[in-house]
Amino acid sequence: MDEKGTCPLPGDRWLSPAQRLSRVAAALLALGACGAVLTRVVHSQTLADQSQSRSIRDLLEKQTLELINRDRAAPEYLAETRGRARPLLWDDRLAAVARAHSEEMAREGYFSHDSADGASPAERISSAGIPWARVSENIASCRTIGQAESTFMDEPKFEQNHRWNILNPDYTRVGVGIAKGSDGMLYITEDFAQLR
Repeated sequence: MDEKGTCPLPGDRWLSPAQRLSRVAAALLALGACGAVLTRVVHSQTLADQSQSRSIRDLLEKQTLELINRDRAAPEYLAETRGRARPLLWDDRLAAVARAHSEEMAREGYFSHDSADGASPAERISSAGIPWARVSENIASCRTIGQAESTFMDEPKFEQNHRWNILNPDYTRVGVGIAKGSDGMLYITEDFAQLR
């Protein structure tokens, strides 16, 4: 028996929950258990894994918003923001556009502001029905969101670059989308907008 009072399968003690589930599934099949039961168990585990992945993604996206707004408010950047950069508001529509782009980059293994079909950030945002006066996009492929934000903010001051997108006082809304690639990298898209 293990610490929880259950009887693990032989060699189970050091397995992850997913590996244990795999062993249990194999044992049920070996015993001739009903395939429908196994399907429900595996499906439930898959849904739980997807839900956990979405929760982690949502947390990382909101933390990115916090990093962006921290930089917009930082006293050391007052010369660039002229003290006019207010905290950006989260926009679910922009986030959906950003997330779709990050997921496509992670899935297809490319890194570009343009989609696989050639659509620009402005075209993707317009296609989503978002009325904008001004838009821009930051993308990164990094191990952490902190690394991405640092990379953006290390760019030259007073130039039209990723840093300027973050600090630009004209922007009022942002949506962030994050996807993890098979290479273990986080594909991060930040879509900024001044809405009409």
